[in-house]
Amino acid sequence: MLRTGVLRRVRTLSRAIQRAQLHTVQVDRLTDFEHVFDSTNQFAAVGNRAVLKVSGHDAREFLQGMQCNDMESAHNGGMLTGFLSPQGRILADAFIYALPESSYLVEVDTRVRERMQRMLGFYRLRARVEISDVSNECNVWQVWGPQSPHLSFDGVAHMADTRAPHMGVRVVGTSRPPAFSDFDEQPSTLYELRRILKGVAEGADDFVDASLPLECNLDYMQGVHFGKGCYVGQELTIRTHHRGVVRKRIVPVLFSPVDHGLRVPLRVSDEWAPELAQRDVVPSGARARRPGRVGSTAGNAGLALMRVEHVEQFATQTDDQMHFEAECADGQRVCVSPWLPSWWPKQ
Repeated sequence: MLRTGVLRRVRTLSRAIQRAQLHTVQVDRLTDFEHVFDSTNQFAAVGNRAVLKVSGHDAREFLQGMQCNDMESAHNGGMLTGFLSPQGRILADAFIYALPESSYLVEVDTRVRERMQRMLGFYRLRARVEISDVSNECNVWQVWGPQSPHLSFDGVAHMADTRAPHMGVRVVGTSRPPAFSDFDEQPSTLYELRRILKGVAEGADDFVDASLPLECNLDYMQGVHFGKGCYVGQELTIRTHHRGVVRKRIVPVLFSPVDHGLRVPLRVSDEWAPELAQRDVVPSGARARRPGRVGSTAGNAGLALMRVEHVEQFATQTDDQMHFEAECADGQRVCVSPWLPSWWPKQ
C-alpha cells in the first residue's frame, strides 16, 4: 500500500509539471524529486557532448588500460567509465559504446575533448589504433519513461543508462532515431534538471580535476570495475575502495532564498535560479575542514561535493541548528538543502 501511494503521488506530480509552462513542483520530501519525471515517455537532446572514435586491431586492449571500467561491459551496448590521471584524479567521465569491427565511440563533455585526444594520443605508443573526432557526425540523446526499455535501436549506438534507477537509454547517432516517434520531445534543460534531481553527476562541472572517482559516485553508478587489471590511476582508486571510507561525495542540493526558511517549501522551479558568485557551500553550525563545492545546476537545483557526515546530520536534525549557505553575485546568501539519493547502497 505504501509503494502504491508513493507511485500515485509521483504520477500526480509529473502530470502537474506537464500542465505547467514552467517546470515547477513542490514535494513533501527531498527524495521525492528523484521520481517526478519518470512516469511519462520523453526524450531530449543532450548538449555539449563530443564523440571520439577509437578503432583498430588493438582498440579494446588499449581502452582497457586507459579507463577504470571493464571493456566487457561495453559489449553489452555501452558503459559508463572514468579516465584518470596517473595520480588517480578524475580527468573526464565518459560513455563507451562498442561498434562492429573493433571500433568504439567515446562520448565526453565537449570541454574535455582536446584533453582526451592528447591523452589518448600520448599513451597510444605502438598500439594499432586510430583516434578520430567524429563529433560533427554524431548527436546524443537521452530517452526515458515506462516504454523506454522496450525501444529498438537497430544499427544505432545505445546503452541502458544504469547510473540511477529509471534514467532511461542513452543514444548516439547521426539523426533522430525513428523509435522516438511516440515519445514527447523535451528541451535539453529538462534532461539536466532530471539527472540533477536524481543525483547523477555528468560532465566537467561535476567531474573536476581534483576529485576522486569514488567522490563522484562512479562506483555507485557502475562506472568502476574493482576486479580488472591495471589501468592509469588504478592505485589510489583501489586503495580508497579497500579502505572503505569516502568522506565526500556528490549529492543533489536545493537552493532557496534565506527568508524562505531552510526546509519549506521544498520546491524546484526555473522561475528562480541563484547566480552564484562562488561555488563554495559553507556549513553553518558545524566545523568543516573544507567547504562543499557546487557543480552543475538547473533552476534552483544543483549537485555539490559535500562531506557525507554533514549531509546525514542535516537530514536527521530537528532544530535546524546545522544549515548550509552559498553566496550570490549580488552579495546575498541562499540556503542549500542537500540530501542523500534514495538509490545509494545502504552502508
